[in-house]
Amino acid sequence: MFKTKKKFVLMFSVLLLASLFAPLLHNVKAADISTSKFGGKAETNLTILASNYPAWDSSKVYWGGDMVSYNGKDYKAKWWTQGETPGVADVWELVATNPNPTTPVADGVYRITNKSSGKVLDVIDKSTASGAKIHQWTNYNTTNQQFKVEKQSDGYYKLTAVHSGLVLDVPNSSTSNSVQLQQWTNNNTNAQRWQITDVGGGYYKVISKVSGLAMDVRSSSKDDGAVVQQYTDNGTDAQKWSFTLADSTDPTDPPITGFKVVGYYPSWEPGKINTIQYNNLTHINYAFAIPTSDGSLLPLENPDEARQIIQKAHENGVKVLLAVGGWSYNGTPLESTFMSATNTHDKVVRFGNAIVSMAKQYGFDGVDMDWEHPRNDGSSKQQYEDLMVYLSGELHRNNMLLTAAVLSGVTPEGVVYWDAAAHTDKVISVVDWFNVMAYDGGDGERHSSYDFAINCAKYWRDTRHMPREKVVLGVPFYGRPSWASYAAILQANPNAYNTDVSMINGMQAHYNGIPTIKAKTQWACDNIGGVMAWELSQDTTDLSKSLLNAIGSTVRANK
Repeated sequence: MFKTKKKFVLMFSVLLLASLFAPLLHNVKAADISTSKFGGKAETNLTILASNYPAWDSSKVYWGGDMVSYNGKDYKAKWWTQGETPGVADVWELVATNPNPTTPVADGVYRITNKSSGKVLDVIDKSTASGAKIHQWTNYNTTNQQFKVEKQSDGYYKLTAVHSGLVLDVPNSSTSNSVQLQQWTNNNTNAQRWQITDVGGGYYKVISKVSGLAMDVRSSSKDDGAVVQQYTDNGTDAQKWSFTLADSTDPTDPPITGFKVVGYYPSWEPGKINTIQYNNLTHINYAFAIPTSDGSLLPLENPDEARQIIQKAHENGVKVLLAVGGWSYNGTPLESTFMSATNTHDKVVRFGNAIVSMAKQYGFDGVDMDWEHPRNDGSSKQQYEDLMVYLSGELHRNNMLLTAAVLSGVTPEGVVYWDAAAHTDKVISVVDWFNVMAYDGGDGERHSSYDFAINCAKYWRDTRHMPREKVVLGVPFYGRPSWASYAAILQANPNAYNTDVSMINGMQAHYNGIPTIKAKTQWACDNIGGVMAWELSQDTTDLSKSLLNAIGSTVRANK
């Protein structure tokens, strides 16, 4: 696991160049910003780029999610890259100056719910005819209440009723108030284009391109059958809608119990929180809170999105933990930071209290410790144990959970990692469970094969004598080499869900397709306590090919 957001301070040596390119630069004094928004100190009298992100370096390795500035524009890496020029190579995605000013709706199949009434958008009588009217109705999870949302080349969205294949439409391209919406054959007119705008709190307004009017429940009615119309944008709750990824399961299905399905959600992907499949999860780890050397934490990234996830998770019976650490921050591994933050008893207490305080502040249900990785020699092992024991006492006293992301335990060849022993028997006794990172064994077949994963779980269960319910098997939602997400791999090869090897960007990526994910999940159901995924935003929104949905369906089949 790794943290990808970056910051950049231009070194003093380029001040001379700054005078030649004054329009591209501006001066920022330390007195004006003593601390950057990424937690770094600004140096007195240095000139920094107007962009929030570092200049692209052709010799540097970038990972998926890394941000750079190049020729006055900001770019985001889609996957691993080195030496490929932003604006030329497909690996770089052009973003706005602020890449996440709002939370956009990702393409997918959604249930669209009105804030005022709690009722969902519905095609009347499940009709498949053009001209059938749109109203609101109690959610029954039927396909006439599900809409495929697709962003078009003009930046607007097309909304297609799943059951009929017909498109949400303004009759006769009307620009009048109070016109009831309908479904109609796709004709690519502006009457079938919709602007979906984030209005905060997980809700959106939906504006017709042809009329400029908002999708609205007539008279703010809370009744089944109330007309859904277009009306002047007035900012009321009758014009606010949530987009929830449509469930693939019967809404009467009980939540998953007796088995853990844990998913990490990256704080740097606020635009995809509405794709989280809460029905297929028991726990979400919000990644990451970043430690500092003095035993404190940087401010939580995208806290509003964290609150939204917590609220919706709790509504669905899912718990959310605060994941602390990760592999690196701003390109620097965090191992030494953890060491500095815990090198005295007083700092262990301070650091532990800071972690518990942040978890309580936002309403998290516990903490997942991602110290990557404590070592089996030197003082690292004892410092890690001291921190985990302290956290266990403080969290369990407050009925909160403590988990940890840990080494796979063995190599793909079955050789035990020396540093796996740094997770001592004492630590095993005080945690609620371990999230075993049974992936990143290497590129190609070494990444995360079925046999490698099972050997990892057996190490913790059998060799380390960990109670089986405390072993949670990690699975990857990305491939190696390439570091491409499963969703990106599917875009390159729509049939990639049914295999574990696929070509993307000229590389043969190895990953876990649905058959392997189901096989791992079935083994976990039979032998240990759960399954964990890194990470949720990398999954596809196509539920028929979704890895998380495959996990959920396998777990339910064992009940």
